[in-house]
Amino acid sequence: MVFNRKVRRTTAIGLSALAMVALGAPNVVLAADHLDAPGFPNSPLGRHDADINDVYVFAADATHTVLAMTTHPALGVVTTQTAYATDVVYKINVSSADPSQHGDLDGDDDGDGMVSFQVRFGATRKDGTQRYRVARLSGDDRQLIAKGRTGEVFEDDDGDGTMAFAGARSDPFFFDLDAFNNTVQAVPNSRSFSNPGVDFFSAFNTNVIAIQVPNEYLGSSKVNVWASTNSVDGSIQYDRMARPAINTVFNGFKKVFNSGVNTDKNEFNLIVNPADDPTAGGGKFRTNVITVLQEFSSLSGTAYTDTEAAGFADVLLPDVLPYDTTNPTTNGVFNGRSPADDVIDTELTLVTKGAVKSDGVGPHTDYLSVFPYFGKPH
Repeated sequence: MVFNRKVRRTTAIGLSALAMVALGAPNVVLAADHLDAPGFPNSPLGRHDADINDVYVFAADATHTVLAMTTHPALGVVTTQTAYATDVVYKINVSSADPSQHGDLDGDDDGDGMVSFQVRFGATRKDGTQRYRVARLSGDDRQLIAKGRTGEVFEDDDGDGTMAFAGARSDPFFFDLDAFNNTVQAVPNSRSFSNPGVDFFSAFNTNVIAIQVPNEYLGSSKVNVWASTNSVDGSIQYDRMARPAINTVFNGFKKVFNSGVNTDKNEFNLIVNPADDPTAGGGKFRTNVITVLQEFSSLSGTAYTDTEAAGFADVLLPDVLPYDTTNPTTNGVFNGRSPADDVIDTELTLVTKGAVKSDGVGPHTDYLSVFPYFGKPH
């Protein structure tokens, strides 16, 4: 089914969203990966149109997988340039997690288990849409698998189930940000965790790139997935993202716990090969994970030991999202991620050592049961 959706923003929603951003400005970056550069409202290397919010990978059915990334945080409010960039390659990278497939996360597309789904956009047309093309790269093989216009669903007419979508959707992320700031980050405000909580992101929109492919396109049944945005010539990596909140939380608190300017989030985004995460910068990103885990887990009364925190750090880095196509049950952290996965509850329980098990906010109610699965924009 092909359709065209226009972004519908009422003045009330726009003003409400803007007020939410303004009131939460110092800490809005502590989301999944929204605006994950130091300060506010900053995107990596100043590019809102290359800023990745979230990454998703989940089963469409027994033989097809959906790969998706959201970009353009607070679309139309913070990100006022809503078009996709024509000088950016939007990538969803897939590497085999099976050692027999030689998946080494090196990101060089040399046929060693690495597959990359790359999306390029044309200039904005008079009707506000953009043409796009989706290519699958594996080694020296480059295959065009989809092309279309933003706001429309592409479905391959050869019957293999390949589908694609790019355009505005409601932001699927859900989180009581103010309660986190007050209760865990210790920035006093009026919000504490409650049931029900207050979803900071419920009024926001975002851009979505969603690709549905046959499982064999992934190259292996067990894979690691991450997204990146890069310059066309490959010389610049603007942003990267896999599991939610890795960069914003674990690399975002260096200024809180240490003196000096926090440049770690920007440096982390520049790492092209996720396999380098634990050792990059002399191991400081692994140290950041350990430090934050021990600080936040102290809320339980007994902080993680050095050994416990190091064990979790070795699971969370490299920052990739594992997925097993034979196990469609996702959780957002350890096996894939669907829009409705409550990643915040999972990660709150982990980082606070069970002191805080939930933010009281549940999934949005506007997710679709069919491709592209993400709700219509507000």
